Amino acid sequence: MKRSSTYNLVMASVMAAFVLLTTFLGITIPVGGTNMTFHLGNITCLLAGIFLGPIYGGFASAIGSAIFDILNPMYISSLPFTFAFKFLMAFVCGTIAYSNNKNGEDRIYNIVGAISGSLVYMILRAIKALVINLYFLNMEPLTALLLMMSGLVVSLIKTAFTVGAVAVLFPIMREKLNGRNLQ
Repeated sequence: MKRSSTYNLVMASVMAAFVLLTTFLGITIPVGGTNMTFHLGNITCLLAGIFLGPIYGGFASAIGSAIFDILNPMYISSLPFTFAFKFLMAFVCGTIAYSNNKNGEDRIYNIVGAISGSLVYMILRAIKALVINLYFLNMEPLTALLLMMSGLVVSLIKTAFTVGAVAVLFPIMREKLNGRNLQ
């Protein structure tokens, strides 16, 4: 069934609000000279890609995450990166989940999409950290590289948790939405 643009916009708006809300649900801890935030927002970004597809899911993720950055002074300077990176995470996830006419219905495609989207996001954040440390904070290359690597280790753990949560939550949410004729 082809969904209308109005339906897609409404669902993307709801998902953006959900991304914003779940991003607030977390903790921030110092790791390797920077702050790492463990929150549920990435889970909902990936779910947006699976439920809404690459474009609407990407924008829902980007907008919800960007609003979080606007509301939190600690992250306001990261807003352009957040918008782009979260869009790309959900876009990659949605592109894979919707490939080969699967339309977000195939568990394997969804999990591969979630892993791929998370890895793209993780790599983009690592590159950003390396560039900032090298060119803006004037760190020694080895120090900047070690900080980036420590961030990648933490990100891998977060990614495993995120993908696992998506694999568990997606079927439950799909069933609830189908039961209410919302999917």
